[in-house]
Amino acid sequence: MIVPLFVAAILNTFCPSVLRIGSYSQSLISNDGLRVMMFLTLLFTGTQMRVSDIPESLKRGGSHVLFKYLAGAGVYLLILHYFGYKGMFGTCSLAILCALTNNNSSLYMGLVQSYGDHADLVARPIFNFNSGPMLSLLTIGISGNNGVGWQEYVTILLPLCIGIILSTIDNQIKIATKHGIAIILPVMGFILGSNIDLSKIIVSGFGGVFLFIMVLIVTGPVALIVDRVLLKRPGYGGMATVSVAGNTVAVPAMIGQLVPNFSGYVKLATVQISCAAVLSAILCPFIVQWFAKRFGCPKYEENFGKSKIEMEA
Repeated sequence: MIVPLFVAAILNTFCPSVLRIGSYSQSLISNDGLRVMMFLTLLFTGTQMRVSDIPESLKRGGSHVLFKYLAGAGVYLLILHYFGYKGMFGTCSLAILCALTNNNSSLYMGLVQSYGDHADLVARPIFNFNSGPMLSLLTIGISGNNGVGWQEYVTILLPLCIGIILSTIDNQIKIATKHGIAIILPVMGFILGSNIDLSKIIVSGFGGVFLFIMVLIVTGPVALIVDRVLLKRPGYGGMATVSVAGNTVAVPAMIGQLVPNFSGYVKLATVQISCAAVLSAILCPFIVQWFAKRFGCPKYEENFGKSKIEMEA
């Protein structure tokens, strides 16, 4: 999603007319085009979930989602109260909200496949609950923002529920739409980038770095405590949840469509989250590897060549 976003942003910065040739092109990069992509993203997210998956994943996945959300939402509410929508150190509150209440479930899946066990893998579906705008939108409602009505929650939940129902009725739908999000996200990234002028927000570069650092500082200790204290696990699984997902790049636009107070910060938040997502993809695997090697993991010998006892000796 990030590569097409920046390609479109470069085109929009230097030759914006190229993106707006003809009615089809203009419709694609309009707000209506973005809404269609949002609906499809939520629908395909739902098709990868089944009601029967939820109980199995609640113990591990549910614990991480709940406590990460509480920590992230709490920090966001404090920043919003004291610093307002502009946020702090050049990082807007909308970017902080989206990054702290979402995580990269695909990155988690890849990491626990390398280091974890079956229970780690079945926790994956529950992370769909914080892989979109639902929890971020819920937090905005809790903060007392009058711009969020019940209809907005229905807008988010309806396609998700339709997807869950369809995949529960027919497993072939789940198989057919398995790569649906992978197809939609690059298109959505291009749409978002086509409305970004890099010359106006290039000064926000540090904001993305600060955002990634904030994710580590705020959600890292929480994830580690949940994994080691509550779940009695080594810690690698918890640290695999400390990330910013590429699809989180789309969340500010979703919120901006529904909550007008945030609309002026959508472009800035999009770029800052993109930067944090890139840093997550690069650094998170090294962090998880360190924890797996230091505290152990089910596939320790497979990854490090010796048993943990031999390594310590």
